[in-house]
Amino acid sequence: MKIFSKEGMEMMDIKSIERDGEQLVVKGKVMGAITTTLLVKPEDCWRAARLLGFGVILQLPWILLKGFLTTRSKRPG
Repeated sequence: MKIFSKEGMEMMDIKSIERDGEQLVVKGKVMGAITTTLLVKPEDCWRAARLLGFGVILQLPWILLKGFLTTRSKRPG
């Protein structure tokens, strides 16, 4: 998964998100050059969910479905 700035510059390329005990381990590259491992604690996950807001949380199933359908239509074969 890639995260881009408003200008279209790649900011982070996330290679994996795994669970290690109670925290999430996010591995990737920042700005295409710096390999990093991020640790996300449960309380930080909760804070992130609060940042999304109720309206965005309600839209998440649609956003996930749209992403799924888009990636399926781009698959070769």
